[in-house]
Parts: sequence; structure tokens; C-alpha cells
Amino acid sequence: MKVQVSPVLVIGASGFVGRHLCVTLEAAGVALRRATSRRRVAESSNDGRHWVYLDLRDANSLGGAIEGCRSIVYLYHGLGTGAGYGQREALAASALAVAAAQARVERLVYLGGVIPQQGRSMHLESRRVTGEILRSGAMTTLELRAAMIVGHGSASFKLIRDLAVRLPYLVLPPWLDNASYPISIDDVSYALARALEVPLAHSAWFELPGSERITHRELVQQLSELFGTRVLRRRLGLLSPKLSARILAIVGREPRELVSELVYGLPSDLLPHGESFWSRINEQPTRSLRESLLSALGDESSKVQPSAATEERLRRRGETLQRLIH
Repeated sequence: MKVQVSPVLVIGASGFVGRHLCVTLEAAGVALRRATSRRRVAESSNDGRHWVYLDLRDANSLGGAIEGCRSIVYLYHGLGTGAGYGQREALAASALAVAAAQARVERLVYLGGVIPQQGRSMHLESRRVTGEILRSGAMTTLELRAAMIVGHGSASFKLIRDLAVRLPYLVLPPWLDNASYPISIDDVSYALARALEVPLAHSAWFELPGSERITHRELVQQLSELFGTRVLRRRLGLLSPKLSARILAIVGREPRELVSELVYGLPSDLLPHGESFWSRINEQPTRSLRESLLSALGDESSKVQPSAATEERLRRRGETLQRLIH
């Protein structure tokens, strides 16, 4: 008898995290259905992979994309799409929760952001709300909360990289002394894959910290050392987040609106305060911060693929992950 395959639906498969996750799941032998809001990507793909166009505002589009899938990874974020993106994110999450319940989806994995105890920016608040909406739905939802993801294509990492590369002298404001646990895209992809199959009695969220606690100032200093940029130790107290965003929009390569939202999230500690997902699966991140930075600063044309350490972890988990599709 032929075994029916139930693909994992990856919403946002053409984005930064989505591309890496799909390669990771493929390495584990998991069948995929890639969903993207970029119609051209979905219609012009000739690599033999299963792509579908998905409009999160359209119930028919949602239903067609989800049909036959028992598991979904939700990577959609509206950051950088214009005013009112928080409301659009909430509406999209609500629509997905309804469609997933109708399709009897068993597991939904959502990648959110670390939620600071105070000074919450608009985009971090939007991610918190999105997570709550999804976790209140009928399907079992596992939300992972990560700080800066280090890797090619990460908007927050490119922001810090451009700051370190493009200014010969850096005078950093005092609010950059707040800290976080940046994490490599390799470890994020592996954690998302594990989140699909880890036992879970009910919907929950977990922190997804990297291997090292570091202040935003120290991170810029580490990058500046790699590029030979000088960082002045004197703190410039008058450099507000708003003014900093304007400067970074000029020296960087990201849209001003996106830069502003990311910078407004920096004046708070982005530290985990809940249960770590690594503790739940009895593992640890495999990449040190320095390894992550060096990898991210490598040849940007290099092929997206899991590290040797991740491939070994996937090999050990391969049989369990493949059960997702049968």
C-alpha cells in the first residue's frame, strides 16, 4: 500500500529564515510545500520544488495552501510593509488560525521575537500579539522567541554590519549597552525543525537564545574589529533612537522605515525570561557568536546549507522528523 505523504507547509519560504529552514527540512527528508506571497516566485520556479502562491487575506488561498498538511511553520512578518502592519499581522494570524482549525492542522510553529519587560517597540509588540492569537487557536502552536538572527539576509544583522563597515569612526549612544543573545540562522533552522516534532500537551512559547549574552555595543565592537573600524569609547548621550535611525538609514542599505522599527527595539534588554527551548529538547546551540559572525560575513553568494554539526543532529533526528509526513 502506498504511504500518503503529508507535506509541511512553510509560510514565508522565500524569505531569509524560510530559505534556510527549507534546506534544513529537506536534509532531514521531510516533504515540503513552500508558500510565498511573491506570485512571481511561486509561478516561475523551475527547480522541481512544490511552491504555492499564498494571500493571507484570502480564505480560498489559505485553504488551498493548507489542504493536506498536518504541520505548518509560520514565518510571515509585516515589518517594513508600511503603516498599520501590526493590524495586518494580527488579521493574518487570525485568518490562519481559522483556516488551520478547519483543515485540522495538528502543529503550528511560529517564529516570534524576544519580548522585553519594558520599552516594547511596535514590531516586538506585534510579534507578541501574533503569538497570542496563534496560541489561542484550536491547533497546538509552539512559538519560539529569538533576538537578532545572525546570517545573510537578516535585516537586523545587516543594520549592525553596515554600521560597523560604513563609518570610519563610531560614537555609540548609551542605550546600546542593553544586551541580548544573538543566535545563528543555522541554530534557528534546527530549532524550528525540532519544534515540529517535540512532544507538547498544549500550545506554549519558549525562548530561543544564542550561545552568548552580549550588549549591542559589544556586538558592534566585535564587528568593527573585523573591519578595522574605530569605535570611540565615549558615550554620546544626545543620540536618541530617532536620530540614530536617521543616521543608519543614510549609511545603511535598508529602507528607512525598516531601520527605524529595528532601532526602536534596541533601547531595551532583549533577554530571555521564560523557559528555554534548548532546555526542553536537552540540547544547546552549536555555533558560537564569533563563528556565526564570521559565517554571516562570508561570501554572500554561497549556497544555503546546514552546517556539518546541524547535519549530524538532523541525521540523528531524521527518523522522528520524517514521521511528520506519514
